[in-house]
Amino acid sequence: MKYLVNGLLALTVLCLTPIQAENLTPKQLVGWKQELIEIEKTLPLTQSMSERIFINAYIADTAAKRIQGLMHVQDLPKNAGMLFVFRPPRVVSIWMKNTYISLDLLFIDKNQTIIKIHNDAKPLNLESISSKLKVKWVLEINGGLTEELKINPGDKIIFSN
Repeated sequence: MKYLVNGLLALTVLCLTPIQAENLTPKQLVGWKQELIEIEKTLPLTQSMSERIFINAYIADTAAKRIQGLMHVQDLPKNAGMLFVFRPPRVVSIWMKNTYISLDLLFIDKNQTIIKIHNDAKPLNLESISSKLKVKWVLEINGGLTEELKINPGDKIIFSN
């Protein structure tokens, strides 16, 4: 009986306490809209199943959010990133000013195809990184992740909405 009472007491405390399994949202991005982005990899014809990768992307769809980007973010969960939205599609340039983490930049055209990847953009670097072609989206993810997951130009982005 003693264990039952203690168990119920512990359960009551747990239910009354706001618990978040993992609240990994960087404080700079609290309140930002998020969307689950799927990357569908192009595979050789010898493989019948497509491989899919999921990224929880913070959406930078206004000029102010595109300017802020991932500046001042100290840590980004492995499966997280930022999706920059450009309407209409255009040639874009990105830099790493006040960005403290290395990033891979995936430049995506209006057909949702990755057309260029810039690996390991260096933190705090003011060098301009250009898409060279018109893009509708740029997805920023942790540096080195494209190589680790074997993401390549030609892979497709699929939106959950």
